[in-house]
Amino acid sequence: MEKIYRDADVSIKPLEGKTVAVIGYGIQGKAQAANARDSKVKVIIGTRPPEESPSRAQAKADGFEAYSIAEATKRADVLLIELADPAQPPIYKAEIAPNLSPGKTLCFCHGFNVLYGVIQPPKSVNTVLFVPNAPGHFVRQKYLAGEGVYGCVAVDHDATGDAMAIALAVAKAVGSTRAGVVEMSFQHETEGDNFEEQILYGGAIQLMKMCFRVMVENGYPPSFAYAKAIRSLRSVIDVMDEVGIEEYISRRCSRTAEFAIRSRGPRVVNEEAIREIFRETERGEFARDWMQEWSLGMPTLHRLRRTAADSEMEKTGQAWRKDFGR
Repeated sequence: MEKIYRDADVSIKPLEGKTVAVIGYGIQGKAQAANARDSKVKVIIGTRPPEESPSRAQAKADGFEAYSIAEATKRADVLLIELADPAQPPIYKAEIAPNLSPGKTLCFCHGFNVLYGVIQPPKSVNTVLFVPNAPGHFVRQKYLAGEGVYGCVAVDHDATGDAMAIALAVAKAVGSTRAGVVEMSFQHETEGDNFEEQILYGGAIQLMKMCFRVMVENGYPPSFAYAKAIRSLRSVIDVMDEVGIEEYISRRCSRTAEFAIRSRGPRVVNEEAIREIFRETERGEFARDWMQEWSLGMPTLHRLRRTAADSEMEKTGQAWRKDFGR
């Protein structure tokens, strides 16, 4: 049975008297830093050198003490690692690892590098994970509204005996326990995230591309095909998120749409392909492919980006936004 923690279940006391360093000041790091500060937690920021990134200047402008990542690591008791997966290993090796001391807590934003052994923290520190299930701007927006976003926490190694309490305190400081935080493992968070990105992000985008392509191939105006393939989905997702899938299908859409969804939808989705991708993810095949890709400088990703940027759908989308607005 899943274990969900809410605001009343969690104390922020494990962070009292401690310094929390947010390592990386991108969209998610910025939101979590602001929320934690508003929750009366002492927060500092660790960023790359000013000549490599404007983040340090931005953090200072936002009222934070900002340092190099090495210096922030020395000063902090708890480190929130808000760096992209490929950026984490070299920064961890060069700036974080040499400055860790026993009893500190490493709190990751994604379990990938720890699960697959790319980063191996010493046993003298806590290794935990906290992930809010929303983009940074939404994390901040919800916090300011007195609400929060659902998230998850996990403990990979408990060096101090209170690693879970620290992870939950971070979640509370950021506002996620207002909505609910589920306890997970690093494995489930990482593999679940990778699976979601392949199936939902990859699959949904591919469906939109195919819908557009088939309509245009059969003589439909590109702007109309774009509106149907992309714009229509946005309102549908918003309503389903608000009222639920069955409520939307049964009561919020036309009977023609309901018949289309129930009778033709299953033909579009290849369930066995989805299950095979899940098995590949569990076997670590996706992780191996991705680690090899980033070790080579991401040539395949760059090639696919160039191809997509030059596609008719992308050009139509640019014109659509200019002519018809968002």
